[in-house]
Amino acid sequence: MKKLKLIYNPFSGNKSFKFDLDICIGIFQEGGYEVHPFRTLYPGDIDQHIATMDPNYDVVVASGGDGTVNIVINALMRRGLHIPVGIIPSGTANDFATYLGFKTGDVEDVCRTIVSTEPVPIDLGLVNDDIFFINVVAGGYFTNVSQTVDKDLKNALGNLSYYLKGVEQLPQFRKIPYRITTSKEVIEEDLYFYMILNSAGTGGFNYLSPGALVTDGEFEFVAVKGRPLYEMTPTVMKLMMGDHLDDKNILYLKDNYFKVECLDDTFKIKETTVDGEMGPDMPFEMRVIPAAIPVFGKFDQIQEKADNPLLTLWKNAGMPTKL
Repeated sequence: MKKLKLIYNPFSGNKSFKFDLDICIGIFQEGGYEVHPFRTLYPGDIDQHIATMDPNYDVVVASGGDGTVNIVINALMRRGLHIPVGIIPSGTANDFATYLGFKTGDVEDVCRTIVSTEPVPIDLGLVNDDIFFINVVAGGYFTNVSQTVDKDLKNALGNLSYYLKGVEQLPQFRKIPYRITTSKEVIEEDLYFYMILNSAGTGGFNYLSPGALVTDGEFEFVAVKGRPLYEMTPTVMKLMMGDHLDDKNILYLKDNYFKVECLDDTFKIKETTVDGEMGPDMPFEMRVIPAAIPVFGKFDQIQEKADNPLLTLWKNAGMPTKL
């Protein structure tokens, strides 16, 4: 019989995954898997567990938010285990699972997808040659919000808590000079914040890079330029609709290598976030590891999702598409 390791974080999101355990185990057993659950209890125990677990598992399933998935991916990659990974979205932010076609709370759909489809090798990012990430590295204003939101508020309000916390930073806004180095060019630009994306979105904004593919060997760099705030309303609307990449206030790049340097020593937010968790301080380098690990998802639907329904609704209402 095939073996499946189920790693779950009981503290993620609204803490309801424990009520879905029986559903998961039942579907996996019906699919021919012997299920071995592991419940995380304290920081670092997932790393410890994967470092010593039997390497002959056929599937590893992670239930939690983006942070839990990041921990599992890093532990597997550090050990050189390219075991297919399934992701059950049960956290507050489930950006990568959303990209894969899974809805938070629909545990049955995820589990049935895992037992009935083949995994696809996807790209991963590697920061400073020691931290892997599956979805996003970000820096600048707003990007440390997930680290400062009260846990109870996050569980109560979900992604809305991030937006409310981000508004607190608006009075501090000033343009920050950065140097962005890719494999092709060096750009110096004043920015408010930037994101290096594997998938199409993060932080509940699911169309930041509408054409992103996790199998193309490249990541997208999306940044908001340091322009007067009164110019930003049309840009923010475009960001919500996924129609912003040609906006004059957006810096968009695509490459397999990025180096990011902050050129202002007085800027206090020097740290980055990696899949929503605290990352290294700037400067840092990242490169793409193509086809690094197999992951289950609804890959036949990903290109279809690149068309934002909000943008379609906007266009169908006869509203202008060039703001």
